[in-house]
Amino acid sequence: MLWLERKYLSMVMANLDRSKWVNENTLNHRCPYCGDSQKNLYKSRGYHFVKEQSFIYKCHNCGKTTSSVNFIKENFPTVHREYLKEYLAEQGHKPKRKMPSSDKFKFTPRTDILNKNETKKGEKTMLEAIAFPVVEKHEARQYLLDRKVPEFAMKDLWFVPQAQTLNLLSNKYKDRVLGKDPRIVLPFYSENGELIGVSGRAINNSPLRYLTLRFRDDMPLIFNLNKVDRTKTIYVTEGPIDSLFLPNSIAVAGSDFKKIPEDIKDNAILVFDNEPRNKEIIKKIEEVIDLGYRVCIWNDKRITECKDINDMIMSGLSESEVVEIINRNIVQGLSAKLQLVEYKKI
Repeated sequence: MLWLERKYLSMVMANLDRSKWVNENTLNHRCPYCGDSQKNLYKSRGYHFVKEQSFIYKCHNCGKTTSSVNFIKENFPTVHREYLKEYLAEQGHKPKRKMPSSDKFKFTPRTDILNKNETKKGEKTMLEAIAFPVVEKHEARQYLLDRKVPEFAMKDLWFVPQAQTLNLLSNKYKDRVLGKDPRIVLPFYSENGELIGVSGRAINNSPLRYLTLRFRDDMPLIFNLNKVDRTKTIYVTEGPIDSLFLPNSIAVAGSDFKKIPEDIKDNAILVFDNEPRNKEIIKKIEEVIDLGYRVCIWNDKRITECKDINDMIMSGLSESEVVEIINRNIVQGLSAKLQLVEYKKI
């Protein structure tokens, strides 16, 4: 069903770099398989196009070719499951469960601030215009409390009752379909305080858990980069929520660990998710070890069943205990390579 494939491509396109509909039947973006051009961040050579009443994906850089449905399955598996439910429903098969509606969340942007010529706070004022501080909204604050996020870490987080309002932050997304899901908004600022992107974490059962909007294509999205103390040890996690449990931390949020600023490399401790059987994560760890980074290679019986730092906190460990485990398992160079060999056996 062409219309259904188009719908789900529109759902995921906000999480694809430099994505845009060229026309009704052609979607263009940077290829997530090969990363597209490493020399030119503005080149986008991945295309979805219609062939025989179905969307096909092809990258003109690496040659990857597959159906667009399979593209969604490989890159957004949760969204793909929702696609299958809707596809089967359209074919006359009743889905096992229905996603809860988000229509109960109503919100009107504060146009008085949006139209105000504010220069003192710049884009941060725009965020204030369309979003609520998390601490003021019970459902968002409760979601974070349920995940044991400390209240002091919530002060820089925001909440939008409907994700669609995020398109007001940048003309780049003014025509994008971002959906009605209520989301906690994690802002990304450059080193000089410019808002360069946001990540929205759904607090309902949305098939797209994270929605990431990138306003600047020439800067990597690194959470908390504008506030970190570069003279002290810096913990670098994958997910922004994991970073909320660690002191003096940043998060790459889907970006490459290798894109963290060169001047913090010596103080950085890279903390990957605890997934020894995940080949992609193991490959990334091997790459940063070869580049000389210090990494945490998890080794503690208490965290065997924990996938990430938030899981460790939810299991009953304190923040200080997690930091102690990390510090005890920091390795570099040959020691890191040997420890990684053992880690992969877990």
